[in-house]
Amino acid sequence: MTDSTFSYRKIPLFPLGTVLFPDGVIALKIFEARYLDMIKQCLREKTEFGVVSIIKNQDVGEEDLSLSFSNIGTLAQIEDFDPIQPALYMTKSFGTQRFKLLNCKQEASGLWIGEVTLLDNDPLTSIPQEHHKVAKLLDEIISVIQSENLLGDAPFKKPYKVDDCGWVSNRLAELLPISLAQKNHLLAQTNPRIRLDLITEIIEDDDLRNPMMH
Repeated sequence: MTDSTFSYRKIPLFPLGTVLFPDGVIALKIFEARYLDMIKQCLREKTEFGVVSIIKNQDVGEEDLSLSFSNIGTLAQIEDFDPIQPALYMTKSFGTQRFKLLNCKQEASGLWIGEVTLLDNDPLTSIPQEHHKVAKLLDEIISVIQSENLLGDAPFKKPYKVDDCGWVSNRLAELLPISLAQKNHLLAQTNPRIRLDLITEIIEDDDLRNPMMH
């Protein structure tokens, strides 16, 4: 059992309708006061915030919103920010480490604070033979993005580790046109080989290879 099992901390949460994976990049337009203050504090203290996905929206009051958060999220480190106006920030952050959300409460400002325990980072795991096709697919997608000069808008952070199960599975999970529930299920997998197994099944069962390349 590793030390991270007992690594509890309280972090500000940014609930979104998407999923952030480790080493993934997320661009956010910040204009609400609670999140402007959060971003300023993170920049000042060089700390991270937590991205969790909102998994239900049906008739949930603001006071009950925490009941609809995914219980697995990812810490986000701010990499770039542009204060376009005093009350408008354009930010770019990248995912660092997954966490399990134990509980959360909403402050008077409206900001959610979560108590979390950090999850271990994926161990480096080489791509097994049966998954070379999906790894090659990701390599092709990266080549297309580079050739079309779209890298600034892509959810990739260097270095590209196309020979590592965890990195490849995370990038494909971000790119796949699948449901939020499926993405959260993939994020929750602690074994990167199993995560890549699941992604390969999704691509083959739903014949998603061509849609991903266009």
